[in-house]
Amino acid sequence: MSSGEFTEEAVIDLGTEQIFETAPQGMTLGLNEASILTKDKTTDNAILSDLSIFDLTQEDFDNNIASKFTSQISTALSLVFMKYLAYKAKFTGQNLYKYISEKYFKKINFPSPVFNILNGGMHAGNKLDFCEFMIIPKGKDIGDNIKIASEIYLDLKKILKKELGKKHTLVGREGGFAPDISDIEFTLTLIKQAINLRNFGNCKIAIDVAANNFSKKIISELGESFEYKINGESFSSQEMIEYYQKLITKFPEITYLEDLFHEQDIETWRHAKNTLGDRIMIVGDDLTVTNIKYLEKYKDCINACILKINQVGTVTDMLEAYNFCEANNIKTIISQRSGETDSDAISHLSVGLGSSFIKAGAPARERIIKYNTLLRLWDISIIKHYGNK
Repeated sequence: MSSGEFTEEAVIDLGTEQIFETAPQGMTLGLNEASILTKDKTTDNAILSDLSIFDLTQEDFDNNIASKFTSQISTALSLVFMKYLAYKAKFTGQNLYKYISEKYFKKINFPSPVFNILNGGMHAGNKLDFCEFMIIPKGKDIGDNIKIASEIYLDLKKILKKELGKKHTLVGREGGFAPDISDIEFTLTLIKQAINLRNFGNCKIAIDVAANNFSKKIISELGESFEYKINGESFSSQEMIEYYQKLITKFPEITYLEDLFHEQDIETWRHAKNTLGDRIMIVGDDLTVTNIKYLEKYKDCINACILKINQVGTVTDMLEAYNFCEANNIKTIISQRSGETDSDAISHLSVGLGSSFIKAGAPARERIIKYNTLLRLWDISIIKHYGNK
C-alpha cells in the first residue's frame, strides 16, 4: 500500500529468498506524467513468463516493459529488476547504492535532504495555497542534517501547540504539520522561529508551491494568460514574479522554489529563471516530469529538477533525465511521491548516483524509512573509512 491506497508491487522469487519493490502514488500530477499518459494501457503479462528476461540488461528490460505496462507497474518492475541485477552481481543487502555507483560510473555522494515540515495545498486540509514548506539543513554531514531536521520538526510542533493550540499539530499527507492557517508569511515566520530555537543559521527554507493547483489558463481575444489566486487575492504572471521577489527579500532563508508557476506558463518560467535564478533554486517538477523531452525543451526555465521514477516509468528513463541534468548544470533532486511505501530505493539511488539533493518528506511516519537507510549507509561509509573502532 501507498499511504493507505493500493499500489503495485513486483516480486522476483529466487527460491531461497524473494526480492520486492513497490511503486508510490502521487497526488499532484503533471499533465505529461507517464502515470497519466499510460493509465488506460492494457497490461501484457506475457513477457514476465519468459525466463530469458533474467538475462537482459537493465536498459533492455526497461525498454521491453515500458510499452507493455502502466507507469505504476513498470516502476515496480524496473526497480525490482535493478535489485535483482545487484543481487546477481553480489551487491546484497545495504550495498545496492554501491552497485548503482559502479554500474552507472558515478561517484558516491550523500545528498542534502530537503525535509517537509509543514503541509498545505492538496497535501493538507487547511487553507494554505502552497503545497510544501520544507527545510534544507546545513550541517557537517548527512547524520547532522537529519538530526537538525528532527530538532526543527519537533520545535515547530511545540510552537504550533503553544501559539495556535494542540489541534494545529495534526499532520498532512507527507508527515508535515497541517495547521489551520492560510497566511504564507505567517507560516514562514513560524518556521523561522522553529529554526532559530536550536539551529539559528544552520538551515535554509524551501517551498514546493505546486502552482498548478491555484492557477488557471485564460484564453481571450487578447491571447493566452494565466491567473493565480493566493489566499483569495488574484495575481497575473508578472505579479507572481514580483510576489516571489518580495517573499525572498523578506525571508532570505528561502533558497528553493518548486513549481512556482503553472506548467504551461512557459515565458514566465523563463523570465523568473533570468530574474531570480542567481538567488534561488528554480525547481521543475510538473514542468519537466523526469522526461528528457521536456528537460531539453525547458532547460532554460530551471536550474534544478525533481526526478521521480514513476513520472517516467523506468530506472533507465529516470537515469537519462539525471544525466541530462548533470551535463547541463541543473541540480538533481531525487524525490519521493506524496503517497509513499516502505521502499528505500530512492535513498540508494541518491547516494549511488551522487545526487545533489534527496526529497523524502517529513522526518516522521513512513518517511523515516528513507532517512534511516541514509543513516545506515553513512554509518557504513564511516566504518569503512575509519575502521570498526
